[in-house]
Amino acid sequence: MDLSSACLVPRRVSSPAEAHEVVAAEGAAIVSGITDEEAAIEFGRATLGDELVRIGRQIEATKQRAEVEGAKIDAQPPDARGRKRRISADTSVAMPPHNDGFAFGDRAPDRLFLFSARPAATGGDSFLIDGLKLLDLLAADPANAALVDFARTVDIDHSEPNFPQDSYSPILRTTPAGRPQVRHHPYLAPIMGAGEDAQWPFVRQWLAAVTSARDTGPRFRLAAGDMAVVDNYRIFHGRHGYTDPARRLYSIWGWTTAAVAVPTGALDIVNPVPAKVGG
Repeated sequence: MDLSSACLVPRRVSSPAEAHEVVAAEGAAIVSGITDEEAAIEFGRATLGDELVRIGRQIEATKQRAEVEGAKIDAQPPDARGRKRRISADTSVAMPPHNDGFAFGDRAPDRLFLFSARPAATGGDSFLIDGLKLLDLLAADPANAALVDFARTVDIDHSEPNFPQDSYSPILRTTPAGRPQVRHHPYLAPIMGAGEDAQWPFVRQWLAAVTSARDTGPRFRLAAGDMAVVDNYRIFHGRHGYTDPARRLYSIWGWTTAAVAVPTGALDIVNPVPAKVGG
């Protein structure tokens, strides 16, 4: 089945107000001419406007960081299922599509700003996958009816190995604020118990569908000064392989009044223990 059209190439916008409008309607947009990280955060603040609760840089994505943090995570033990966490130290391979902050469950940001400070000389092209559109494409084929029903109705485990979250929910859910939230990352699993053997095939079909969209869909390049503004509840993102050690991208996380939960403390991706939540 051709799922490539679930990949989104965002259109360019010229102002925070336009970015707000386009992201709400289409899931993502690109703005150019961002001079530095401070300007990126200020653009994010202006985009979120009165809805802003928290914003700040979470990740400086570089080859060196991937190698350092990857080594720390490789030293962590496997979980009860024998699974290990991985942050690929090999940047030459494509990233798994994901929503940023997935390790933090309900505390993940609902808005994402990906600022390209310095692109790779070659490679490193970005991809965005519209999770809602992907489910619609799957639903158009009656052969996928059971998978789509599973994604919409069956609670699963969204946590990373050895860092359990405090609740379960379907792949697609409606948040308390009425927003759809669809999720993907490589550690999705059934809830441990009697029914997990029957549910694993559906989880694996979802993982395979998202990966197929990444591998067959269009990609785009963020030039220096470009920033992708993303609905992190709807869109899975990542980048294709690169080797240039000078590539630098900042992942800036934003939480709005419509976020499921907003953390008050620092978030550690290497050790994503439950974060404090604002009252």
